[in-house]
Amino acid sequence: MTKSTITQSQKRYDESVGKLFEHSDSNLQTCLFLTSSSDTGVIRNGGRNGARFAPQAFLSTFKKFSQVEKLKKYQFTTIETSNSFEEQNDFHVAQGNESKRMESAIRSHPNSTIIHLGGGHDHIYPLMKSLANFYKKFVVINIDAHADTRTDSDFHSGTPFRQFGVEFPERLKLFQIGLNSFANSFSTMTPITGTKMRILWANQWHTEDLKIFFSEIESEIDSSTCVLLSLDADAINGSAVPGVSAVNPSGLNLIQLGDILKKYQQLKLSHSPILGIYELNPLYDSLAGISMRTVGHFIFEFL
Repeated sequence: MTKSTITQSQKRYDESVGKLFEHSDSNLQTCLFLTSSSDTGVIRNGGRNGARFAPQAFLSTFKKFSQVEKLKKYQFTTIETSNSFEEQNDFHVAQGNESKRMESAIRSHPNSTIIHLGGGHDHIYPLMKSLANFYKKFVVINIDAHADTRTDSDFHSGTPFRQFGVEFPERLKLFQIGLNSFANSFSTMTPITGTKMRILWANQWHTEDLKIFFSEIESEIDSSTCVLLSLDADAINGSAVPGVSAVNPSGLNLIQLGDILKKYQQLKLSHSPILGIYELNPLYDSLAGISMRTVGHFIFEFL
């Protein structure tokens, strides 16, 4: 029997991150990708449709990255949790169903690093609701141009944090980084009863301010706290990430984004890292796929 020749393309794939999605080894640490391939919430908020394609487009790009030693400790698993047909029928019920699917996935993959890929930012609400079954308190570090605390009664991608804060009073500490004043109304900034919110505005950016900001974050964390890092991609300047639901003309640059990630990684957590990525929109990305590659690099560094 002749030995089959390994082609150049097969060799390249074997050395890619995509190969790590095929592993099934109990000795490896699981990295659980929860995907929410729906942009119903974005459209309800008046945003551009297309974010529903982001999880698939992102993973297609990320899997082409080269393996490095630190990634070989992971086995990557992907589970879809949203249902756009349910959302179009009854958005509120669909959020509850999505939360239950997320809870089931998390229970079946204990102690996993969790990366949630939206879709719209509305999907962070069912993620937080599912995690509320495991943790008493929440610290959310939200990198965003918008606070996503709108007072609208019909929920969408602009309401998740107010929605969670109202449903789970006294359990959320919300730290917002990169908000633009032109993107947040007076009603949006209305306090949420029982929820602490701190803001580091995009136009007030200094290294020392970030250090002080994270010192306050650290003071809120104990063994019962879930610390969730949320990146709404429209927080980043549109020149670096054009493929988003709402392009930002004065967003954070990639050095600032890297500084935030380093500060998050220095926090002492009682659980494996949890990251959410939202509002990517491949329909408006460049032909080179720069948005997907930029966020892919962010996750590469996160891991």
